[in-house]
Amino acid sequence: MDKIIIQDLHVQAVIGVNPNERIIKQNIIMTITSYRDLSKCGSTDNVAYTISYSSLSKSLCSYAESSHHYTLEALATGVAKICCLGFGIEKVKVLIQKPGAIKLAKWPGVEIVRTLDFFKSNSYVEIPSSNKQISAPPSNETGSSKEGLNIVYLAFGSNMGDKYENIVKSFEILKEKVNILETSFMYESGAQYFLEQDSFFNCVCKGSTDLKPQELLVFIKSIEEKMGRDFKMFKNGPRIIDIDIIYYNSQILKIETLEIPHPLMWERDFVLIPLCDIAPNFMHPTLHITSNRMKMNLKPSSIQKIFRIGKINWRWNKKTFIMGILNVTPDSFVDGGKYDSVQKSLDQATKLITQGSDIIDIGGQSTYPGAAQITIQEEIDRVVPVIKKIREKYPDIPISIDTYNHQVAKEAILAGCNLINDVSGAMKDPNMFLIAKEYKTPIILNHQQPTTQYLQQKQNEQNVNANTNQSSQKIDLSNPSVITTLNNFFKERIETATKLGLYRWQLILDPGLGFYKTYEQSIEIIKKGKDLISLGFPVLIGPSRKGFIAQTIAKYDESSNGEVPPPNSERRLYGTVACCCIAASWGVNIVRIHDINQIKDSLLISDSIYKNQQ
Repeated sequence: MDKIIIQDLHVQAVIGVNPNERIIKQNIIMTITSYRDLSKCGSTDNVAYTISYSSLSKSLCSYAESSHHYTLEALATGVAKICCLGFGIEKVKVLIQKPGAIKLAKWPGVEIVRTLDFFKSNSYVEIPSSNKQISAPPSNETGSSKEGLNIVYLAFGSNMGDKYENIVKSFEILKEKVNILETSFMYESGAQYFLEQDSFFNCVCKGSTDLKPQELLVFIKSIEEKMGRDFKMFKNGPRIIDIDIIYYNSQILKIETLEIPHPLMWERDFVLIPLCDIAPNFMHPTLHITSNRMKMNLKPSSIQKIFRIGKINWRWNKKTFIMGILNVTPDSFVDGGKYDSVQKSLDQATKLITQGSDIIDIGGQSTYPGAAQITIQEEIDRVVPVIKKIREKYPDIPISIDTYNHQVAKEAILAGCNLINDVSGAMKDPNMFLIAKEYKTPIILNHQQPTTQYLQQKQNEQNVNANTNQSSQKIDLSNPSVITTLNNFFKERIETATKLGLYRWQLILDPGLGFYKTYEQSIEIIKKGKDLISLGFPVLIGPSRKGFIAQTIAKYDESSNGEVPPPNSERRLYGTVACCCIAASWGVNIVRIHDINQIKDSLLISDSIYKNQQ
């Protein structure tokens, strides 16, 4: 396999067991060898099929310099974990050397080899990191996998009982003999062929297996039988689970019991639309057209995406959902210190629910840039009692936990939380993805990386404060576009999440309004959000009373003399209303806000115009 080598990264880190070594940083040399198939990058000259050496180096240096390990072995393991979980590297060799540690030798060192599978199967390896990840290149849609296994596409449907749980359960059984590589979104479709029955939930998955076609058919029929499907039911009647083989590599097969490709796939929106989520360019081996071309030939469809939260199914095309904010923190910029007891928090949750919140977002650690950091245990102690009390009074209301620590997320889920809202996009703690996978919990991925323009603006402000020549410093707000930055970030996060085993329907994207962005960039996100939803994933925005709203008002209201409205002013509320309505026009799915009554009424009008209210 090809190699990417980053040799002799020099960093300073706290490493060692001696008292002086716990105080003074020492010189460390790291050499990283990443194993990656580079043939596609070499033939296309496309950086999407390699790894950003610069981003990887910066992440590893940042991790090493902020760590406090006792052994080189632990440091090497942490570095390997960043490479595998953060950057999607399948295999890595890490050499850590410590110059000057032994008088009679040049220096001691530790070399380890780790794989992505090792960290996926050994989630107990608790080595936190803060990193930026570059995804692995997308795998081919057709043909067999590089391990010699067969690539298969399977369609799933259920219209009896808990349809969502039926499909998820069938996935778990499927994993016994099929490695699930990727899934579509979850959809709801009306009954076809026999119309007098309930609607179906549908999805498609891509997998790899060593089973032959007939063996695969026997296996999926055994899954249907195990789950209680009634094979005596008339054709196209209700079923607890239905699994069809759509493609098996690019093979053409027609025998009495099995036909591949599936003979009716071309007319089924509940197959083609999910299939195009993961294989839009797969060439049908007999029709010689792509999945996407077949989808374009369909009649207008009423099929819609489904989002499962707790035991509730949200239909994205019906309304803009409202996430009510409940901060149990002393220092949040709007409501810090207001809900400093469990009873006060419960009262506020009741108010949010009564006013129309679809979900309550609970945070115990302030996440605005520069906020004071508390310990993980302090954060758990703040949020878990509140979650338990709300869940006790409101068994069905969806609850999300606003945290970037996987230990906090785990305890919150065990207390009754249904959704992870990770402001770091699982960058600060890669184990967050593993928690979402283990508990099958959806996760919001927030963009919190400083943009080039933001960093340049901060440098300009420092220069002005230092009485430097302001005219010599110019901010380029046109390149790169913040939308381009966000799309690249989200594509990388999605690749990593799905590679680790999360289902596509578990992911929600948050562009991170106000997080390390200039106010012009936040306005651009509100203006051009349609380019974000083009990725196909649900989008959440959190504009509530944020600084970019106040700065925009101060800039364009000549009568304000540049005065910035404070967080609790009505002017910021009206600005928030405007942002939410504009976002509703391009299809935002969730708004995270403080002022439920006012925003709810404005969204009722917006949704009556822009959403399907049937």
